[in-house]
Amino acid sequence: MLSRLISKLFWPALFIAFVAALSLILWSGRSENVSYREMACVFEERTPSCLDSIPAWNEGLAYFDSSIAVSRDTLSALKNLLWKFWNIEFAGAGEAAVAKESVLPLRVLENRKSGCMGLSWLALMVAESRQLRLNAILLPGHVFLRYDSANESFNLEPNRRGFSYTDAEYRKKYQKGPWTGLEFRPLKPVEFVGLAAFDIGNLFLDSEPSRALTWYRMAEEFFPAYPGIEANQMVAKNRLPNSI
Repeated sequence: MLSRLISKLFWPALFIAFVAALSLILWSGRSENVSYREMACVFEERTPSCLDSIPAWNEGLAYFDSSIAVSRDTLSALKNLLWKFWNIEFAGAGEAAVAKESVLPLRVLENRKSGCMGLSWLALMVAESRQLRLNAILLPGHVFLRYDSANESFNLEPNRRGFSYTDAEYRKKYQKGPWTGLEFRPLKPVEFVGLAAFDIGNLFLDSEPSRALTWYRMAEEFFPAYPGIEANQMVAKNRLPNSI
């Protein structure tokens, strides 16, 4: 009985602590100031400046800077960093692509395997650090990256080492949807973080619905317009035990 009580109270308590930590970043200023780098650390329950002590991250930025100095080709330098220097591989379709190790960028950096969310998050962290014009674009059950140069835009497919599909090709590939009306526009950082929280919640929907709800509540705070959050919240609530 006691262990069940502790289990029931643990995740709500964690959620409160998580919100308190995130509030230092999110609600202390405007939501558009959410930092991909800081959120990567906080999602792992580390200090917001944790990247300063991660050698792989700092070595990667040094590689990127040296590549720019030699080639003057920002897009090529970014792609080489992600898929040659860090050599991030696609984790595989299905559960492997949406596991925590494939969604959270610090784990992606450690394991060098990722799904679309983790690779995109890591790329956006680099873009944020070096003021690159890079955005995540939402599709049904997927995100891809769009890099804007001075003259044109390039789509980068996270799961195919930066292969460039056109928007028309993406529309055809994902034509069965489900479409939300949020597709093909750049996600704000706060929305992307909300989508990541939603994905993590989905990992626990079947096995630990109370834990899933913790993440869905966070996702709702960050990306209230995303319709899947409310739907999955209802599923999780219906799976909660009626009593402790």
